Amino acid sequence: MGADSSPTEMFELVSNETRVAILRALAEAFRESPTDPVVAYSDLRERVGVRDKGNFNYHLDRLGDLVSRESEGYVVSSVGLAVVSAVASGSLDPEWTWGPTDVPGECSFCGDSLELRYENGHLLLTCGVDDHALLFPVSPTLLDGDADATRDVLERVAVTVYQQTLQLGHGVCPECQGAVTPEIAPEPKSDQDGYYFHGDCRDCGFQYGFPVGAAALSNPEVIAFYSEAGVDVRTTPFWTLEWCHAGHETIVSEEPLRARVDVRRGSETLSLTLDSAAGVVSTERSVAD
Repeated sequence: MGADSSPTEMFELVSNETRVAILRALAEAFRESPTDPVVAYSDLRERVGVRDKGNFNYHLDRLGDLVSRESEGYVVSSVGLAVVSAVASGSLDPEWTWGPTDVPGECSFCGDSLELRYENGHLLLTCGVDDHALLFPVSPTLLDGDADATRDVLERVAVTVYQQTLQLGHGVCPECQGAVTPEIAPEPKSDQDGYYFHGDCRDCGFQYGFPVGAAALSNPEVIAFYSEAGVDVRTTPFWTLEWCHAGHETIVSEEPLRARVDVRRGSETLSLTLDSAAGVVSTERSVAD
């Protein structure tokens, strides 16, 4: 494939089991020996397990730029590795499901208990009411793999969502690394008041929406504030933090937009003021009498 190739052609290439098996065999060789990942033709054919030489050659040739032919054999290209990663993640499998699993915290809209479940390509945090659900774009392997215990899954989810809010706040799409314009915008649902931390990707079309407080998760002062109590906010599910609940923010100015988020820990409060681009413009720390 060259400059004129299309995503449609890419999907067609990996729709065949033999071609996927070839890519996986080469990716496995890369994992085993990243400094010398070349696989000889005969070894590659044996790894894939295709007896018909003509059939094997046809599919190997069809992979084009997803593999590179060297003097001693074949090696997976960086694009080929990306394809293997996408297939291995399970994200391309619309039938993949997981859960539901009860999780700590309560719905910020109605106060009911929460559960996580994966379906239709999204991880949902829900109380059972569709309009109250939060959707996270994560790969099934985040939930599958070696993470058997709920606590392990929760930490993995928390870290991933934290990274998503961090990237979104810096204008990077967590899905495709395209350009995103982060903003604090009015809640679009007519039956819900308040604002939310939002961004939509100009390239892949993904849209992200979090409670306003989530925009402050990566703020150094917030991280230090929790670290003083021995808590790593980056591995804490944000929905268990009251200040990350929908509607917890206070709008102190509409022109220009300024939203205040009060992060409380015991008798201490760290107040952060965010602008319309979800950036922290000021902080203030206080102790209750």
